[in-house]
Order: sequence, then C-alpha cells, then structure tokens
Amino acid sequence: MAPPALEAIAARLAGGFIHRLTPLLGRPARVICPSDEAEQALIVSMTQAADAQGMASEVIDLRPAPAERLDAITARLDGWQSGAANSNDQTAQRLLILLGFDAFGDDTQDAPTYPFRSKFQFDQKFLWLFVGRDASRMRFLFESYRRPLYRAAGDITPDDWKRS
Repeated sequence: MAPPALEAIAARLAGGFIHRLTPLLGRPARVICPSDEAEQALIVSMTQAADAQGMASEVIDLRPAPAERLDAITARLDGWQSGAANSNDQTAQRLLILLGFDAFGDDTQDAPTYPFRSKFQFDQKFLWLFVGRDASRMRFLFESYRRPLYRAAGDITPDDWKRS
C-alpha cells in the first residue's frame, strides 16, 4: 500500500486527467513516476477514476519485451479508420496505461515507435497514459522534434514527483 501522500498526489493527478469531459477533451499524457510505490498509486487512482467515468482501463507493462509489446498494441490500432471517429462516438472506450515506456528513450529503440506514432496519433478508441521512471529518456521521446513521438503527449508529472 502506498503512503497517504503518494495516494493523494496520484488521486489529484487522476482527477485532472480523467473527468466528465475526458471523452470530448481527453488527450494523451505522460508521467514520470519516481518509485514503485508512486507507480502503483498512479495505477490505482487512474483505474478508479476511469471506472467512475464508465471507462474501461487496461494496464500494459512493456518492460519485459518493449518492442514486441508495443508492436502488439500497434496492431490493435485503426489509425484513420478508428471506429470511434467513423461513428461520431466521442466516448473514449478504454484507458491504456503503458508502463515502462521509457524503455524506448534511446536510439536503439527507435524503430518500434515509428509505426506506433503513425497509427496512434489519429486513434480515438483509447485514452493514452505513458508511464516511465527515467525523466531524461521520456524527454528524449516526447520533447525532441527529431523523435517520432515529439509532442504526442503532454507531461502531467506533478512537481512533487519531478523533485524526487
């Protein structure tokens, strides 16, 4: 069980990310968790917030086999052919929490993110939360205009966790 301070931070983070307007305004986000306890508190809070909004959630740990697991996720995406986009259904059908996304934060893991970006950026079936531990690797992925995931997700890491 996470300490109360971590639980409070995670709950505040989840409340800002998942709320009644999420189906209309939900945008992909990334967060850096400073510890196992923070990651667990985040997962619990996010899945509870999603459930409260009637949204299914799924936690996918990429760490055991990052490229293979990201390929499996990419295969599930419709890109421009997203069922939600085609049906005018503005409901985010599922929250996807991708743990260990910082595994891709170097040049050796570049290839798996290219096909993912081309399908992910137009997908409307999922609400995306990218979770990692290494802040520099996450910045490498999402803040460099040379990277395929440049600006693909906003950083919602709380200041309390950035200082950890």
